[in-house]
Amino acid sequence: MNELDYNKITADVITSLAKDAAKGIFRKLAKKYKDFINKDDIDFGVAFEKYLTESEKHISMAKTILYGQTPRHLYTFFECMGIKNSQNTVDTSDVNNILSIGHKIIITGTGGIGKSMLMRHCFLNTISNTQLIPVLVELRGLNEFLPEDISIERFIYNTLRTFGFNMEEEYFEYSLETGCYLFLFDGYDEVKNLLSPKVAQEIIDFSNKYSENYIVVSSRPLEEFVGWSDFNEYSSMSLTKDQALSLISKLDYDKELKEKFYKELDDELYEKYQSFASNPLLLTIMLMTFEGRISIPDSKTDFYEQAFSALFHRHDARKKGGYKREILSGLSYEDFKKVFSYFCFRSFFKDQYEFTEKTALENIAKAKEKTYTYGDFCNTDFLDDMVKAVCVLVHEGLNYRFSHRSFQEYFAAVYTTQLSDDDQKKFVTSWLKSNSSRLTTDYLDILRDLQPERFVKNVLYDPLNELYRLYKENGCSNDWILQYVYSGMAIRKKENEYYSYISIQDSYYHTLIIAMLRYSHYPFKEDYEFSKDEINKIAKKLCKKYRLNRPIDFEELKEDGMYEEAKKCINWALKRFDSLFEEIRKFDLNVFGKKRTFESMLDQL
Repeated sequence: MNELDYNKITADVITSLAKDAAKGIFRKLAKKYKDFINKDDIDFGVAFEKYLTESEKHISMAKTILYGQTPRHLYTFFECMGIKNSQNTVDTSDVNNILSIGHKIIITGTGGIGKSMLMRHCFLNTISNTQLIPVLVELRGLNEFLPEDISIERFIYNTLRTFGFNMEEEYFEYSLETGCYLFLFDGYDEVKNLLSPKVAQEIIDFSNKYSENYIVVSSRPLEEFVGWSDFNEYSSMSLTKDQALSLISKLDYDKELKEKFYKELDDELYEKYQSFASNPLLLTIMLMTFEGRISIPDSKTDFYEQAFSALFHRHDARKKGGYKREILSGLSYEDFKKVFSYFCFRSFFKDQYEFTEKTALENIAKAKEKTYTYGDFCNTDFLDDMVKAVCVLVHEGLNYRFSHRSFQEYFAAVYTTQLSDDDQKKFVTSWLKSNSSRLTTDYLDILRDLQPERFVKNVLYDPLNELYRLYKENGCSNDWILQYVYSGMAIRKKENEYYSYISIQDSYYHTLIIAMLRYSHYPFKEDYEFSKDEINKIAKKLCKKYRLNRPIDFEELKEDGMYEEAKKCINWALKRFDSLFEEIRKFDLNVFGKKRTFESMLDQL
């Protein structure tokens, strides 16, 4: 189906959907509210039709790293990935499959997996295949507010108004009671840490107040979702080989190069580099770097470095004569990378994922001051280069954003590696202590991969040694360490199976523990290797005493005489501690211990 045909069909569907939704609202509310006498279903129909028409035009077109500043229709580069939980796999090509899960859904996924594009697909598919009015709400827009000024209901209404919804707010509030909407809250992980508790509570309260509507929240994985007890959490699946090949076939790219890449992807590249080829963003970058016939690196950090080099040096294959985009700032690759690294570092730690021109130029000025002291360049030229020449920023309307947050995270970590050990240790530790309860990025994993030994030395060594010392002082008690880091547990039921979750008390230590286990390649997938019959039996007993999904404090379990039995349900947490302390005991044998041999120093220098 070509783009023209798609838009024509959608225009027909929009008119019908708007009229039907308006009639349904009017029928349900006219008897309840007397002031509806002053309204007519035609007014709602006109408002919905204008909103759907304008929003569909905007949401169906997107800019990507491959096409730079040229927006393309979503279905010319999007491949539907499935979503899953421990029990079910859901085909997302039809939004009704997602809605059948329930009225409250969280979809999580790692960077580059395509969550935002999936939300756009859900919006468009809702228009075509349901009787619901879809509303896509980009939550990062709330970052401009103070916590006390945040109202998710008002933010939704203003989003509708942006796309021409010409209806008084009081009537919009009435319509919320009818359950005629699908609200797609995109990018919860992009909400600033300071604001996230208020935003979370607003979404939860909104979902309870207007429970007949459907709500889907997208985010990177977060521990806090355990507390969203009424929401069903699903995770995005990676691209299968067939989906990866289908995605490549859709892309508008140099025909000869694309055909060669497609063949090699089919023959061997997908199997050899599945972790990259199954991720839509990384697969697209593979295609872009394939143009230079560069070998594909094994590590993700090397992959991003190579991708950035390809973006900086690439030729525009669609222009004759191998036209190369001009770097207006005049910077070499290495100098551009230095300035861009600090730009990412500063914006990342200021929770800036979207910029006005003013804030972007402020960050560039600071980056130039910090990293480029032996010359000068025009700040606006550098901003133009990031958008048009290197395509790491996208310019939409009045604002700028990263073509993908993964580049911001990677280069923030790159700049961090340039800090001295003392500065790095103090800075990262301070950040972790203030933000570890809500780490939503890959920054920490990237930093570890870029400098594994310094990561242990500067981030893990001192605090985990201190935790181990306290553990030994308390008799190496598993009960003590469990209750020092965690506060309790919860039981959830999916289908006919029960699952245990743990409530974090000390998020700083929890983050460090997970980081250490990842560093040592701990097999997290084996966490749940225990008897399902046993956990189901204990869980049923706990559910008779405590409400399902409710966090249960360890102290409460002790008072009720159920602590020892309940602890069997979270045996996986104790297994993690055993592995952690085994790794910590090795610290004194490596180069970070107090006793260092000449050979160990030579290896590090």
